[in-house]
Amino acid sequence: MERVDLNGTFGAAHVGELVMLVLYGITTLQTYMYFVRYPKDTPSTKLLVTGVWCASSPPSHFILLNDHRVLDTFHVMLVCHAMYHYVIINYANPQALDDGIWTLFASIGVNVVIAFVTQCFFTQRVHILSGKKWWLTGVTSLAVLAHFGFGMETTAELIIKHKLSRLPEITLIAVTPFAVTAVASDIIITVALCVLLWNSRTGFRQTNVLVNYLMIYAINRCLLTSLVAVVEVIMFATMPHSFWYLAFDFVIGKLYANSLLATLNTRDSLRGKANDPETERGSEDITSLSLGIRPVTSSMVSSSIPSRGTGVHTSFSRKPPRVRMSDSDIDRTLDVPS
Repeated sequence: MERVDLNGTFGAAHVGELVMLVLYGITTLQTYMYFVRYPKDTPSTKLLVTGVWCASSPPSHFILLNDHRVLDTFHVMLVCHAMYHYVIINYANPQALDDGIWTLFASIGVNVVIAFVTQCFFTQRVHILSGKKWWLTGVTSLAVLAHFGFGMETTAELIIKHKLSRLPEITLIAVTPFAVTAVASDIIITVALCVLLWNSRTGFRQTNVLVNYLMIYAINRCLLTSLVAVVEVIMFATMPHSFWYLAFDFVIGKLYANSLLATLNTRDSLRGKANDPETERGSEDITSLSLGIRPVTSSMVSSSIPSRGTGVHTSFSRKPPRVRMSDSDIDRTLDVPS
């Protein structure tokens, strides 16, 4: 029987599967935390998290986004089925290990859709923050659509080639453009969000603190997904006969899913940071009291209340109190769908 080195092939894919399941657990936990923390959210936002599990029909502009959680679970099922097929059903059958199975290729396509849904969510935020400037939304949408198009092309090429040993043939025509547009679309969305958030800064410290945190979250999300996309294409180009690129592909969809859920779940934390008195230390929000003591003169005595003057004149200066951001103001800043 022909010996097959499984360490760099299905061993690598198995490592990616395990990491994927850990991240899926985090996704599930974030979903639970969402319903515990935000029971008063609108039905549309809840449907965004729950997916099509709900029997009622969602509003039309949320239909695509509502598939998010279902897609995430479906992807896990596809990957688990593919790995079971290779390492259990075809155990001691090395000839079958080179044949691509439909669930493996479908899992890559589902990952592309998950990334597309997540990027559409953030593109909608760009559209709202920009005051519905269609030229900016158009540029962002083109980058997202290019990522989605090359992702679907890559999935189609995988199905056509069928044999896993032939996958290096699509490095230049599909995989590289797919990775480039993935990174480019994430960068465009992040730069647009950061510029728009920076321009929304005001003279209020609490607003600026909120904007700073939103910019940090946007940059971190972009760095994480872009880094994994770059590593995936490097692995595919330099080690085409190993399956480390599959390991990273199993994981990247969960990163997109968690970034979307984290955006919804950090609202309470951001409210606390924006309204935390510690963040306003150094600003003079309290009433200042100044005491002026002057010598008593006859004119002062004659013009004051008889025999009750003390010679102490008290003057108060009050600065207008800061107006704390309400939850609805923060939700508008966070662009939570309503």
